[in-house]
Amino acid sequence: MSKRIGFTPLEIRNKAKHPKNRRLPLTGFTLIELLVVIAIIALLMAVLMPAIQRVKKQATAVACLSRLRQWGLIYSIYTTDNNGCFETRPLGTNYDKMWPELLQPYYKDPMMRCCPVAKNPNNNWGPFGTWGTKGGPADTDWGWGGNWVPKAGFFGSYGESRYVLNNSNEEYWRRTDVKNADTIPVFLDCMYVAISPSDADEPPELDGERSNQMQFSCINRHIGYVNVLFMDWSSRKVGLKELWTLKWHRQYDITGSWTIAGGVVPTDWPQWMRGFKAY
Repeated sequence: MSKRIGFTPLEIRNKAKHPKNRRLPLTGFTLIELLVVIAIIALLMAVLMPAIQRVKKQATAVACLSRLRQWGLIYSIYTTDNNGCFETRPLGTNYDKMWPELLQPYYKDPMMRCCPVAKNPNNNWGPFGTWGTKGGPADTDWGWGGNWVPKAGFFGSYGESRYVLNNSNEEYWRRTDVKNADTIPVFLDCMYVAISPSDADEPPELDGERSNQMQFSCINRHIGYVNVLFMDWSSRKVGLKELWTLKWHRQYDITGSWTIAGGVVPTDWPQWMRGFKAY
């Protein structure tokens, strides 16, 4: 019996009708469908961008805390080398050395003096110069240069509490072996190289205003917080309103008029600070 070659016409028709052998028509997105997809992507980006920006700011705040922990080690070594005492210098700003120069043997990288949020120095500005590309209050810091400071070329975005100095003023701490050291600020986010706040200092009417000593650190650098190094060499974030509750000096009233214990109410605070946590 001979082998058949090919298919009969009937077999060919039946094979073409089989679902596996049918050719599907070519399809694609219509213009309306494409526009809908683009609109959905744009909506998702609008929803996600604030969250992404917030995560980015939180990451820089963590980096800032890490840097303050390194400063805690620097201060610990320095005070240990000086029998538990901080630096000795007269009051005012006309002194030979400030912490950026005094502690320089203990650090090498000058950017250690900068919070990651404010790390773009402009040394040609005066004490109220603006760093950073945006020029906002969180980027506003200090640079040493010109005739008003003893040393040119220094810059930073942290500040030291003058109350830690080792001098004869009875308000000052002078040494590290004191009680409740975890409530005493030593070093923090700041728009000036050194500050001496008072419990009577009023909060800034606008973010970045600088009309008293507390206002130099009351800046919205870390989403309602600044980072602070304390005398026990711990560091943590501190709410802007919490600044008034820290034990800045020996006679500082931690229950002053700008604390809950002192009777402050939400409407007493400037508008830009009312949503921040109260203390």
